[in-house]
Amino acid sequence: GNLGGNSNSMLFGGARWQRYHQTKLANAVFTMALHDRLQAAGSRVKSLCAAPGLAATNLQVTTNSTGGMGGSWIASFLMRFSQSAEDGTMPLLRCIAAPDAQSGDFYEPRGGMTGLAEKKPLEKLCTDPAAKALLWEESGKAVGMFEL
Repeated sequence: GNLGGNSNSMLFGGARWQRYHQTKLANAVFTMALHDRLQAAGSRVKSLCAAPGLAATNLQVTTNSTGGMGGSWIASFLMRFSQSAEDGTMPLLRCIAAPDAQSGDFYEPRGGMTGLAEKKPLEKLCTDPAAKALLWEESGKAVGMFEL
């Protein structure tokens, strides 16, 4: 299929950023589809979703080196407001270790990009029954179906 090319029409714009957003969206939709199936099966296994926000990791280094952040001065400016890679793990750690974390929860930094990890609502599409069913079925076709 057509993945949209490699254009970088603006800061965080263009085909590469669109694909990045689509992969994050697909992960969240799949997580919620898994949550539904676990709940229906009466499982005690939890399915949660986390986003790190803007963390100073190799992702930004690679993105900048391939022209995906609109130039080195923009990247340098933006990274001044990033959090450490360790702080970027906090939403994930909340998912796996917080006693109040429940299956179906989503955690990200309070400010979206940085800040304390907190529970947030997901985009509406992430909980859309049709989107969850479609992604579950297509994922099964790609890697094989499994039963809970």
